Amino acid sequence: MFRARNLFKLAIVIAIALIVISIFIPSATAATQTFQWQGAKGYTVKGVFEYERRSPVISQKGAGQTENLQSLKVNFYDPANKLIQTYNNVTDGLAKGNYFEFHFDPTTQKLMGNIDLGGEVAGETYLKGTVECELSLIEVDSSGKEHIIDRDFSLAASSN
Repeated sequence: MFRARNLFKLAIVIAIALIVISIFIPSATAATQTFQWQGAKGYTVKGVFEYERRSPVISQKGAGQTENLQSLKVNFYDPANKLIQTYNNVTDGLAKGNYFEFHFDPTTQKLMGNIDLGGEVAGETYLKGTVECELSLIEVDSSGKEHIIDRDFSLAASSN
């Protein structure tokens, strides 16, 4: 009787430990990917994002809860490689920005379709366009008017 009770207590302790471990240890199915764009005038956009590896296609448009995109951060640099601005477009699976758009195919490891990354209001910068067609780096001045400051069509992604 005493031994059965101890085994039962041990089983409960192990079960609780496994539950706690599964809650606090990140999922092994997450993947991290980086991308970089360089415009014809030398401006650069560098980004990093994390997604669920089992996802067939990552597709997010607008603000709100994402299905499989966990985070996305983009940095904008001038031609002298000086950081202009940084944006966390997705944090903890929550996309920010009404115009945010992002599409990625984990099978081909390529960004695809339309993208809109970065800011969206006066004083901010964003990268917008169609991958493998034309992407424009746009600056929004203090009055809200948009100015294209660089453009190009290439956008490269690589896994970490």
